[in-house]
Parts: sequence; C-alpha cells; structure tokens
Amino acid sequence: MRQLPFFRLSICTLVIAGLTACNGGGDSTETTTTSSTTSSTTTTPSSSTSNTSELTVQFKGVVNDQDFVCGETYRPVGAVIQDSYKINDFRVYLSQFKLLNQHNASYETLSLTVDNKWQTANTALLDFENGCLNGTPDMNTQVKAVLPAGKSITDYNGICFTLGLPFDENHGDPTVLPSPLNISGMLWSWTTGRKFIRIDGMGDPENLKASFVVHLGSTGCSDVNKQGQQPDGPCTYPNTPEICFSNFDFSRHHIKVDVAQILKESNIVYNTPDTAVGCMSGNNDPECQTILPLLGIDFTYKDGVNLPVLYPKKEQRFFTVQ
Repeated sequence: MRQLPFFRLSICTLVIAGLTACNGGGDSTETTTTSSTTSSTTTTPSSSTSNTSELTVQFKGVVNDQDFVCGETYRPVGAVIQDSYKINDFRVYLSQFKLLNQHNASYETLSLTVDNKWQTANTALLDFENGCLNGTPDMNTQVKAVLPAGKSITDYNGICFTLGLPFDENHGDPTVLPSPLNISGMLWSWTTGRKFIRIDGMGDPENLKASFVVHLGSTGCSDVNKQGQQPDGPCTYPNTPEICFSNFDFSRHHIKVDVAQILKESNIVYNTPDTAVGCMSGNNDPECQTILPLLGIDFTYKDGVNLPVLYPKKEQRFFTVQ
C-alpha cells in the first residue's frame, strides 16, 4: 500500500492528513432550517492541551479511483462498459465513530469536535460537491475529534463508523436540530428522516440524459396517527451498516468513498417505469436490488403482488482504505 507523506506530530497535537475524501428530488437552492448554525465557513479545531491529541481522518471522494469533481462526467460506470455518468451531488452522513485500542482489542467511542456546521458530537456530514448544481460551495472531506486525555493515536489501530444516522438524530425535528442535521437537501421529512447518501447523476449525459440517483435512507418508518413527526417506533429497515477497518495506520491512511463501486451492477441509463428515479431506498424499487447489497445492506424487495425477495448484502467497497 502506497505511503502518503502527509503526517504531522507536535508536542500536543496529532493531525492525520490524507487526500480528500428517497422521497425527494433535486434541490436547486440549499437551505438550513435555523439561522444560528450556518454562519461558519471553516472548521475550527478544538484547542488542545498537553495531554490531549487532535485526530483528523481524511476522506476522499472518487469515481473508479478518479478524483471526484462536481459536474464532471466519468466512464466507465455501471454494468455496461460504455456507460458514462455525470455527477452533480455527492454527500454522505456518518455517525457513531469508534477507535480500536490495540492494547486490549476493545473499541472506544470517539467524541467528535462540535463545529456547528459539519459535525455534532456523534455525527458528521461529508460534502464532496461544491454547488455545481445542488448544495453549496462549501465542502467538507474530514472528520475531527479530540482523543481522551492521556491517549495518543499510537494507542489505536482500527476505526469503525456507521453509514447513516442514529434514530433520534435521523428523525429529530429539523427546525431545532443543529447543523449538519438541518440541511434541507439531505432531508426527506421528519418521519422518514434524512438521506444518508445523496448522489445525483445522469447516465449518458450527451445522448440519453437519463437521471439516475442514489438516495439511501431508512424505510418502513410508521406514522399511524399521521402526525408527520417522529415515527411510532424503529423503522423496519434502518439501512445503517457499520463500516470497520482493522490495521488502520493513522499516520498514513485515508478513506476513499467510491461512487462507481455501488453502481457496478446497475444499468444507469435505464429506470423501471413508474418507480423512483434510480434508487431511493424504497422496498418496491427494482433499481435498489443491485445497489443496497453493495453497501453491505440486506435488501428486501416487495412488489406488492408476489412474496418478498431478499437480496443479501455483499462485501461493501463504497469505503476502502488507501
């Protein structure tokens, strides 16, 4: 594995650096639902003391290992080798970070640095787009945290995180939750929750111009009384896989997030008639049969006529270490 020469250690601060890593349609204007959390334009790390270390894990958005640039067209993407795919949005929610203590082989919960824009103590939004069509010009390709007092990054050799959000954050009132949980372009509704992944794109943009998106979120979220608020209980299909990497070298590794890996079995220029464009996580959506399993998620297809069909999860390659 190629070593990356961007590692810095000072007396009190350790920074790990690497290369940058539904139910709704596109949003031409991105908004948040409160004004108090949108003024920050840069991520300001928490101050460190002599016995604390700051951790920064870098993520890099790619398409078939090519650097992701919003609005660019990539080929080949999908199950047909000549398919081209133009991507206009690429954002991902992560949460529940843990580090593997190499001394006792146990996982320790990691508290993230609260910055009132990209992170709460338990959640983070990766934003690889720059407002080329949807979203905003601001981007975020890192997750920051401060290690517990007395701990060094050399105490850890593994990392875990959840793709998506915990129930309360996913289904919390968007008018009172802080950023990044109040971003309109990542919200379906209070009841159905947030889009854990938002990838908006177009297959064969020069000819067929076939819209094809991937919006991952929870499904089967019951609201019997139709209050339009938090579901009555846990959603039937949370769709929140845990991603873990052992033997993670914090001095030289970063995490790639590759759009092409979850589309490699999809026909991105075709969509089943009378269904959502691409895959929006619905259990009646045939296009999700090939996508959710590649995220490490069991997908149960229900067409409303025949018995449900299980498409079992496969090894996920959306996230990999470099």
